[in-house]
Amino acid sequence: MKLTVFLSGFLLLFLLPNWTKSVDVVDINTLARIINFFEQNYKKINADGSPGQYAIAINVPKNQCQQNFYPNQSNFLTQENAVNVRNAITDETNGLYQGAELIAAGLRKVVISRREKFNLHSEFLLLHPTDNSPMTNLLNKTKDGCTVFYTFNSPCVKSCLNATRNRSIINALEKWRGHSGIKAFVFKNIWEKDIGKDLQNNFKQIAARIPLYRCVNENECYACNGEGNTPIDAHCLR
Repeated sequence: MKLTVFLSGFLLLFLLPNWTKSVDVVDINTLARIINFFEQNYKKINADGSPGQYAIAINVPKNQCQQNFYPNQSNFLTQENAVNVRNAITDETNGLYQGAELIAAGLRKVVISRREKFNLHSEFLLLHPTDNSPMTNLLNKTKDGCTVFYTFNSPCVKSCLNATRNRSIINALEKWRGHSGIKAFVFKNIWEKDIGKDLQNNFKQIAARIPLYRCVNENECYACNGEGNTPIDAHCLR
């Protein structure tokens, strides 16, 4: 009996670190304020005045993603010039900005010939090539900082979330997964061409690697969940 109790206790102590290990996560209210800061300062506006697709990633001190932090011009991303960011992501010949704590991208138009043209998506511009991307360089600046990746529209199912395509972001997310700090992948809208598609399984590809969130406005932010057998929250699928 004593031996059984001892072995049971030993097993419990052996397993306990896996059960009790704390993982730092972003404060969801602070995250909503951060995304609102992006929208207020860096949002891409098309020539017709409509909002355009863009993506932003930051690597900032851990406390700036924790409870009771309120980002403003004087305490957050102070090394970045908002006008320079907007100008860079609006220029569709390049569409890329790389700063000290922030990287951002819009759309890059690629013309091969008069008949062959295509667009490089903002997520692709920030996350490729996987081993030497703007995101890789940003992560290397602060190994344990809080990293947030925000995309105005959710990554496309056809390319970004398709591991068999050469413009997939899956490998890049796997690499980001190894970053030791707080991590959050955030989107605002579901990309219109993906409405009605199997977003449940596609979004789980993100959630399996990086905590996934949907932030609709300054006061409305949702944890999408989706890890393991947990389904993606309905708020992230509507």
